[in-house]
Amino acid sequence: MKHFFITACQSFLLAAACMGFPVSTLAQQDSLLNSRSSSFPVVRSSILPAEEAFALSTFIEAPDTVVLLWEIKEGYYLYQKSISVVDSNGHIYSLPELPAGKVIEDEFFGEVEVYFERLLTRFPLTTLAVENNTANFTLQHQGCAKDLYCYPLQTTPITLTVPE
Repeated sequence: MKHFFITACQSFLLAAACMGFPVSTLAQQDSLLNSRSSSFPVVRSSILPAEEAFALSTFIEAPDTVVLLWEIKEGYYLYQKSISVVDSNGHIYSLPELPAGKVIEDEFFGEVEVYFERLLTRFPLTTLAVENNTANFTLQHQGCAKDLYCYPLQTTPITLTVPE
């Protein structure tokens, strides 16, 4: 990814020079991109897909409780305020009984609560419409690879079989 970006910058400089634009300032900026000591973050190629970074398990506990369990990889975190359930009718529910997270200063959202390592939460099955012993809903969440990348909002369709 970084190699492509640098090539694109160099191509831009070449095109600008061919059109007669002064490129000395741009060339200095390009040398910053190639420098290991630049202030630009180095994106590592091992950023995990969201499904791996925030591995989610869902199941029904007892007859009336839905359990959500995220196993969050080291170096990643999940935003508390991003977690919501969307029922089959499109109604969005925030999960009000989420456990306390760790408060951090996020460069994009300011002071926020996040989860590292693991998040386990429950909500009442009665929140969802159940038809033919199945509960269908969509889970929304967002997280980041610390100091590297923030994922777009993830939407995960969930189908649970409700015990009779």
